[in-house]
Amino acid sequence: MAEEEHPKPPINLLKGWPNPNLLPVAQIKVASASALSDPDISTPGLLYGPDPGYQPLREGIATWLSRFYEKHMKTAIIPERICITGGASQNLACVLQVFSDPVYTKFIWMVSPTYFRVCPIFEDNAFAGRLRSVPEDDEGIDVQFLRQRLSGVDQDKSSLTASGDDSQPFRISADSHEALGNGETKTQTLKGSQRWRKAYRHIIYAVPTFSNPSSRTMTLRRRHELVRIAREYDALVITDDVYDQLQWPSKQNANSSPSLEHALLPRLVDIDRWIDGGAERHDADGFGNVVSNASFSKIAAPGVRCGWAEGSESFIWGLSKWYDGLDLPPHSQPNPRPLHQAGLAVGISTNM
Repeated sequence: MAEEEHPKPPINLLKGWPNPNLLPVAQIKVASASALSDPDISTPGLLYGPDPGYQPLREGIATWLSRFYEKHMKTAIIPERICITGGASQNLACVLQVFSDPVYTKFIWMVSPTYFRVCPIFEDNAFAGRLRSVPEDDEGIDVQFLRQRLSGVDQDKSSLTASGDDSQPFRISADSHEALGNGETKTQTLKGSQRWRKAYRHIIYAVPTFSNPSSRTMTLRRRHELVRIAREYDALVITDDVYDQLQWPSKQNANSSPSLEHALLPRLVDIDRWIDGGAERHDADGFGNVVSNASFSKIAAPGVRCGWAEGSESFIWGLSKWYDGLDLPPHSQPNPRPLHQAGLAVGISTNM
């Protein structure tokens, strides 16, 4: 009778909220106190901070990721490949600001079903009507389907609009190139060009590990294929790598269960780093074709509002230059507060 009179409240599975009992309140309290009690940490933590983020946090994340993915990489991750962000969703918008262009970038290709909250972010960056779904199979994203669609877009020379509706007045050339009259062409872009940024022809969005909402994990073979397709069609693959650390054995008492201290598969950004010469190969521009978008929301607490991006050094430098060019007041900076970053750096160094 007691159970019937006081039923347990239902768990809302529509929201990815952690159980409050899992929030690391004690660890964050210790890390914050340590950061505030040391002037060498608190002083820079209370200032504006560098554009790529608090350097000790970048170093701590690089070391931690190198340890977690060490079975799948040839050399350790360096801090120059890390940029501190305000979380995965916010950083997606930042990446689009720097590395897409509503005139030059044709479509956003999204693994279907997809994480619904990213759709408004793409639409807010002038891609409304240009979101395209790519189905999954048992190995993850259907690369054959994706290749066919990408090839078809390149063969289609008809014009399209920013909204994908030909009735709209704002029209975009499908090839986005202007003849100069001397046999050369000039790429048309809306944002202009700076040496620290580039516009990719296509954007591909995926959650390779424990995809949300399908829960599928992309196979190693499919990850290799996706990186090569991205290079072939000048696409940037934005991967939400927020669930990689949330792995556990399928059988609780299985002695043969793999260790949870290391990733079972490399990320796409790891594959892009070394396959066929990596981003620094002789015919590449150094930006690479994959950026890993990650966050402390799932492994610490959502309220931390802090994450990181990993990519090639050129890519990360360009992303941090966008922060530098904003000239925003402190309360609206896209990076989380430097003091928050300092506390997280302390937490990582002490295995929070």
